[in-house]
Amino acid sequence: MNSDITLNITTICRYLSRGGSIFLFLAFSLLFAVVLVVFIEPVGVLSNTAQLSSLSPLAQLALITLTGYLTVLISRVILLLVARRTTLSPMVYGIWIATELVLCIAFASLFAWIVSGFGPVKLAPLVGDIFLGNIAIFLIPNILAFQDFRVHELKEQLRRAQAPVAVAPASSSLPDQHINFYEKGGRLALTTRCSKVLYIEAADNYANVHYINGKKVDAFILHNSLKDIEKDYLAMGFLRCHRGYMVNVENVKLMRKDHGSLVLEINHTSKIIPVSKSYASDVIRFFSTNNASAPLSGPIPVL
Repeated sequence: MNSDITLNITTICRYLSRGGSIFLFLAFSLLFAVVLVVFIEPVGVLSNTAQLSSLSPLAQLALITLTGYLTVLISRVILLLVARRTTLSPMVYGIWIATELVLCIAFASLFAWIVSGFGPVKLAPLVGDIFLGNIAIFLIPNILAFQDFRVHELKEQLRRAQAPVAVAPASSSLPDQHINFYEKGGRLALTTRCSKVLYIEAADNYANVHYINGKKVDAFILHNSLKDIEKDYLAMGFLRCHRGYMVNVENVKLMRKDHGSLVLEINHTSKIIPVSKSYASDVIRFFSTNNASAPLSGPIPVL
C-alpha cells in the first residue's frame, strides 16, 4: 500500500504519548466512566459476586470503576514520563497498552470481590463483564484521541502548504527556531530546536537525525530520504556535504584535511563527517562566504 496514504504507526504512537493526548484520553475516559456508572448502572457485574457488603450496588460499581480508572491514570502518567526520555517503538507502545488493560481488569476484578464482602465469586464471568465495561469506557476516548491526531496532522500539512519559501540568510544570525521533521506523506515526526540538530545521515530509504537530547546525543529514525530532506532544510542552515550526510552549519566546529580528504568535525560528538569531492567546492564556498556563521576553529583548508 502507498506509504503516503498509510497511517504511520510510529508517528501515531509518538503523538498519543504526548501530554496533551494523554490528558484528552483521560478526561474523556472519566466522563464515559461516570456516564456508565450513573446512567447505565451495569449491575450485571455484581451478580458474579456474593453480596455480603452493606454498600449499595451504585457505590460498589463506582469503587470498582474508580479502581480501573486509577490503574489507567497511573499507567498513562508513567507512559508520559517515559516518552519524554525516549522514543517508544510501536511494539513497546502496544505491549504497554495491552499490559495496562490486563492490569486494569485484574485490579478491578479484585476490588469487585473486596467491595462485595469477600464472598464466593464467579471469576470467569466477572472478568468478562469487567472487560466489556473497559471496552465501553475506553473505546470512544481512544477513537477521539485518534481523531485528534488526524486533525493535528491535517493542520500541519495545511500549514506547510501555506508557508512561504524561506531565503537562506547571508550571515550567522539564524534564529534558534523550532524545526519540524516530516515522514513521507507529510506527517510530523520530530520537533526540536534548530540548534539541537547536529547532522542528518542517510540510511537507505530512511534518515537518522542526530540531535542533542538533554545531555546526550540521540538519533531519530525518520521515514524520509536525505534527498527530500535536503530540499526543505537548505534554507535553515543545513548543508549537504556528502551523498550520505547533511550537517547543521551552526554545529560545525572544524573543517580540515584528513589524509588528503576534507572532513567536518561536529559539536558535542566525536563524529567525523566526510566531505565528498562532488560537494567539496560548495562546502568551501559556503564557509568562505559565510565565515561569520561558521564556528570553525582554524583556516579553511584548500583541496
